[in-house]
Amino acid sequence: MCRIVTEHKAEGTDRELLAVVTVFEEVINKQAVKKLNRFSHKRLVLIDRAEVYEVKA
Repeated sequence: MCRIVTEHKAEGTDRELLAVVTVFEEVINKQAVKKLNRFSHKRLVLIDRAEVYEVKA
């Protein structure tokens, strides 16, 4: 199974620039992630390989 990871920037309560990384569950597909997180264009895929995740861009 694989997980989709998105990254975007946000402003914190103290006006500090933050990097927000979201790791979605394994059962969600790419189209659902696009609907949920429209403002993020950077997506990675984490592939489960024997208890180790491999990153695919």
